[in-house]
Amino acid sequence: MTDNNDSHIIEKFLEENNMTYLFLLLANLEAERISNLPFSIKRKLQGKVTTNALEHIAANDIPDYVVEVDDEETENNNFNDEML
Repeated sequence: MTDNNDSHIIEKFLEENNMTYLFLLLANLEAERISNLPFSIKRKLQGKVTTNALEHIAANDIPDYVVEVDDEETENNNFNDEML
């Protein structure tokens, strides 16, 4: 089978079975990703992991928490260097 044919089969399945299956699959993957984040990042999140995951998928906005924390640390280090 070709990739185009595979895509058509997947698309037909999702159309026939609603997008709920895909939504829940993506939310499950997002919940797993959030669960595997370091504790220092997870403690900043508000609410339950599953709720955060569902909200991220529904909004189509998957934040990259690791990059955000890394940026904050870089800014803090630059500020501390300037103070010296």
